[in-house]
Amino acid sequence: MGDLKNQIFLQYINRTIDQAREEYIKKNTPKINKRFLIKGITYELGSCRFEGESFKYEISSKIPQELIFTKNGNEQYFRRVLKIMNAAPKKPAEYKLENVVQNTPEMEQKERDYVKLVYEYAESELHSPEEVEKRFKKHQAKNIPFPNFPGISTPSGKLVIAIVEEKMGDFARRNMDDLIKANNEVRSRLKSEPPRSSKKPATAKAKVKKAAPAKKAAAKPRNKAAAKKPVAKKK
Repeated sequence: MGDLKNQIFLQYINRTIDQAREEYIKKNTPKINKRFLIKGITYELGSCRFEGESFKYEISSKIPQELIFTKNGNEQYFRRVLKIMNAAPKKPAEYKLENVVQNTPEMEQKERDYVKLVYEYAESELHSPEEVEKRFKKHQAKNIPFPNFPGISTPSGKLVIAIVEEKMGDFARRNMDDLIKANNEVRSRLKSEPPRSSKKPATAKAKVKKAAPAKKAAAKPRNKAAAKKPVAKKK
């Protein structure tokens, strides 16, 4: 029964995540593989999976290389974004700086670094008996028809699915909006900071004083050849 319930949850969780993704794509610039571009940064909202008693999905954003000026700039950018995301009410359960190598149509390889964040939710975070009871009373009091989900017959069961679907859609949008805001904040800070060069500063050349040209030694007067004594003529 547990596996069937999780499969039903996943079906409708991924339906609401698909809807959220389509909203971002329509409001922004579409990219391949259902990604979208906002202010020069590519984002992706992944599908949900059930793993380790939790429902998990991943969001990611590409690190803008035009703002990276140092050797470890990508790592620094990642840490800044992560610090902001960890300050949110819901922290990412997993995170990593992922390097992706892509082949371009021109047969070139391009490397890109991405901020990857994984969010996970236990079933207890997605619905509660109190929420179901409150929603049930509202439907009865206002004569609101119960939502229809194929294969779910009881009103309570239908309300559980409806609440799970609504909550996961809200969570996905909130986490993605937080990531977009984090990137905007980090970009703004980097633009206001002076660019850092990865090159080592040139070593100042020591000023070498040129030695004064040596004074030429005064030429010594040459010894005059001794005068030849006259040779006495023979008589």
